[in-house]
Amino acid sequence: MSVAEKKQQIEQCARLLSSQSTDDEKLAGLLLLPRIVDAQDGESLAYVFESMDARFLERLLRTGIKQHVNGQVDTPMLGIAAYVIDVFASHKQIAEHSRMLDRIPTLYTAASMGISGVSVEATQALGKTLALDAGIERTLDRPEPFARALASPNTKSMDAAGFAMNRCSEFIHMQDDVQRYARGWVCLASKLASMFDEAQDLRKFELMSILANCLEPLDADDAVAIDAIDSCMPIVLGASRGCAWILRQKSETTDYADQALVLYSHLARLWQSHVFSRDAANLELTKSSELALRLACVEGQASLDAMMICPPAHEKSGKREAERLKLGWKFPICAEIASGWLEWTSQWLDEQAEPAENAKEEQEEEAIYKLLSEVQRLSEAVISFLYDWKERAKLDYGMLRSGPELVLSAMHLLGAWLATDPKMHKSALPVLSMCTAWILEGNEHSAAIKEYMRPCISFALATCDVDEAQYVDDLKTRESRHAKPKTQEYASPWVGTIEFDDLSRAVYNIPSDEDILRARQNQ
Repeated sequence: MSVAEKKQQIEQCARLLSSQSTDDEKLAGLLLLPRIVDAQDGESLAYVFESMDARFLERLLRTGIKQHVNGQVDTPMLGIAAYVIDVFASHKQIAEHSRMLDRIPTLYTAASMGISGVSVEATQALGKTLALDAGIERTLDRPEPFARALASPNTKSMDAAGFAMNRCSEFIHMQDDVQRYARGWVCLASKLASMFDEAQDLRKFELMSILANCLEPLDADDAVAIDAIDSCMPIVLGASRGCAWILRQKSETTDYADQALVLYSHLARLWQSHVFSRDAANLELTKSSELALRLACVEGQASLDAMMICPPAHEKSGKREAERLKLGWKFPICAEIASGWLEWTSQWLDEQAEPAENAKEEQEEEAIYKLLSEVQRLSEAVISFLYDWKERAKLDYGMLRSGPELVLSAMHLLGAWLATDPKMHKSALPVLSMCTAWILEGNEHSAAIKEYMRPCISFALATCDVDEAQYVDDLKTRESRHAKPKTQEYASPWVGTIEFDDLSRAVYNIPSDEDILRARQNQ
């Protein structure tokens, strides 16, 4: 076939697919298109797409979906439409076109219905479209159609929903300013949380996993910015109720309970003020958070015990040590929940500076202190584990290298706890030298450990009436104006110790005497 003949056929196909043609002519054009235009010929496909009536593809999709719902097994027109859209979506210049982006909700419906010979092409087309920023922007700018598609009772597979929601969250996280997309994201995430809360079949567990993957890409700054535009409380309410239902079901497998704790850890990480709220209007939320916290403390201690029973390996025995640390995979999840609760509780206690004035406030304080005792047991277990790990493995840096997530979650929990209770400072003294070593190692985790330990330093100094600014100046000038505190019930025993000073230098980036001497020798 000559170039002129091929061009003529492409023009004929474009005319058949134009808005001026009848439906029969458009259908003939769709059948002709794969025969005369190669799927890799983006230029010719773009020419045909510009000329065609994209709404005809939408009608074919909707008609085929309706026929399938009504029990019709053979829906060839739906298959043709899905295939053609998939071919178009393979080319960025077409996939980014607004007339393609308008097909996203209907494509999702076709992808999630499990229709033989159709859902695969629809899923591929949806994935190619949502892989582009333009596809996510359209979904978040106009979330209602996609939210309705998410809630379709005809859904057989949630794989497409999982990809779409995770992609939306990744996109949000990459934005410098989330204001434009916050309402759309909250709309979709709230719908997902509501579906998770209300589901009474196996889909509940699939929705739980999707919701956890949806929240994972976000950080605390993203969460605060989104919540400032549109309250995330509906997400928290739906997700926490769903988690609590699973955690209360003794018949459910441990895997599902573990997944519920994973989801709850994301909630605690992102929206502490909502998750741990003790608002009288949300008593159910309060009970859910208390349940999750208690289970997190129990499971966290169990994870530490499992690792302590299995002796640490020497640093050179990396494989054996990795196998041992796998036994504690659940601890970082549990520590995230406990750390979030402690940070919220610290603020709550500061706000309750005045003594309780009525029976209700007394009950609130009593409940808080009961939970504090459970978190204290977990914190004590963390100190014992870290000390035991160091003593038996004879490692400092190796601990952070072999188990960074474990160490960082332990430091986060201890940092939150030691900034509230000086009574544990004595038992935690050996941990200070570990933290100093990890910070001075200078790897990518140093900044996080500094962030976790600085509130502890400030708190320890405050208990001994030592001005923090003056203390830092003393460290810089090598003048020790602070001394060990007098015997006081609430004074930290850290202040005045070499370990505390060394940690403080590391946290405040003050060079040690050894660093200064080394620098002079290198000059």
